[in-house]
Amino acid sequence: MMTGRYRTVVAGLPLVFFACAKKPPADFAPDPGLVGRIDSIRIIVPSAVCPGATIPAQYEAVLDDGSLIPFATKYDDDHPPPLHVVFLSRYSPAAVALENGYWATSDDPLSSALEGVPLQVIFRAKPGVIGRATVAPVYGCAEHAFGFEGATGGRGGQGGRGPDVAVRMGLLSSPFVSRLIVAEIAVEQAPPFYVLADADQVPPADWIIVGADGARGGRGVDGRSGRAGTAGQPGCPGTPGGAGGAGGDGGPGGPGGSGGRVTIIVPDSDPFLAGLVDARSEGGEGGQGGKAGKGGAGGAGGAAQGDPRRCKAGSSGANGPDGRSGRDGPEGQRGSRPQVLTVPGSAFGARPDPRLEALITYHEGARR
Repeated sequence: MMTGRYRTVVAGLPLVFFACAKKPPADFAPDPGLVGRIDSIRIIVPSAVCPGATIPAQYEAVLDDGSLIPFATKYDDDHPPPLHVVFLSRYSPAAVALENGYWATSDDPLSSALEGVPLQVIFRAKPGVIGRATVAPVYGCAEHAFGFEGATGGRGGQGGRGPDVAVRMGLLSSPFVSRLIVAEIAVEQAPPFYVLADADQVPPADWIIVGADGARGGRGVDGRSGRAGTAGQPGCPGTPGGAGGAGGDGGPGGPGGSGGRVTIIVPDSDPFLAGLVDARSEGGEGGQGGKAGKGGAGGAGGAAQGDPRRCKAGSSGANGPDGRSGRDGPEGQRGSRPQVLTVPGSAFGARPDPRLEALITYHEGARR
């Protein structure tokens, strides 16, 4: 098991939620006379976007006389707009069309590295009218600190060892970035994920922070509560109640897990790429000691029986002493220093992700 200490990494398309706006009725349609005058559609979007961000977009119909009519994103029964985004079919291989006309891009940077984020809209009432735009990817807002750790220990158990993490680095190029750093991060047997950056816009060292930390030890077992003292017997006088039992001591917290291993793999043509990775492998924190058991309550004294002027109830028994809290577990050992391997050719192995392979092929073609 692994959890993100710096951030949790989840690949795929982001979930974006918007307040529900009033939708047009099902029979809402553009005026046929207006449809005949529409020659093309303009898509107004920013020039660039970070993977995982939302692209704001507006759409305009270009009429035969050059005038423009916007596609509305809201609807009013009293004043229905002449055109609305529901009249458009929208598609992109690297983004999801949202109801308000915007687009939610994939946070996987490989999905837009070669072709950017291509957007296409088709006017349903006149399918021959198609609008297209491409938004270039930029990487300045990409996350670059990642932490992973083993499974937290069970009750009083040792925390899990930090995972093995492999970071493969390469210096490639794309149609949008001439010197493109690609980092592939793989944790144990999980599928790798990717981080891209413009080499001219990252610091010369410690750009990516990767932690492979041991997990926290398990919390110690709580001490048992002491038994309640026995109640006194009724009589004249009643007998005293019994003393409560002592509370049990809390168990010790489990030791923290040791740090994992980080391996950095770079091509022998670009060994400096290893310096861009700041690898950390800390031992996990010791588990908290168990709580002390509470001493048992003293038993109630026996009730008085007989003449109330001379017969008295027995005294209550003393409460038992509380136990002691368990000691905290020791911190786990730090992992070994990261291992740096230089390999001939590509650092991404013989069978990289097909999208990465396409990027490598583009780079090799651009160098010829």
